[in-house]
Amino acid sequence: MTAQMYHDYFREYQNDPDLYLDPRTYTAYTYDPERVDRYIRRQIDLKRIPFAIVHGDELVGELILKNIEPGKCATMGLAMRNARYKDRGFGTRAEQLAVEYVFRELDIPVLYADALVTNTRSQHVLEKVGFRLLREEGDFKYYSIRRED
Repeated sequence: MTAQMYHDYFREYQNDPDLYLDPRTYTAYTYDPERVDRYIRRQIDLKRIPFAIVHGDELVGELILKNIEPGKCATMGLAMRNARYKDRGFGTRAEQLAVEYVFRELDIPVLYADALVTNTRSQHVLEKVGFRLLREEGDFKYYSIRRED
């Protein structure tokens, strides 16, 4: 994901009101170039690996590998650009490719992910890809998938 791609992504980004634990705290996302630049710097500072999820020439989402411990584990996060791209298989395919990349290219044997307890769509995708529920704690469900050696 390049800086230009991030700006394009966030120009049409819409946060999902259905995912808010308290619907009263929902506020619509508004594009702010400086905010996006700060977000990009944060990804770089934290040594995250961002991937663009594309369909044809459309940027439909973002997948990030974070908390990377070489040879041990990493954590995956995924966000779709807006509701128009959900329930079309893009997230599932992106997660499948990320798992393969982490196991084969990064040689990391364990990949973690989490989902808000209210985000049943994300939980379904994680389980469909092969992640197993580790625990539910507070507002999150925590998952992992292990490479079969």
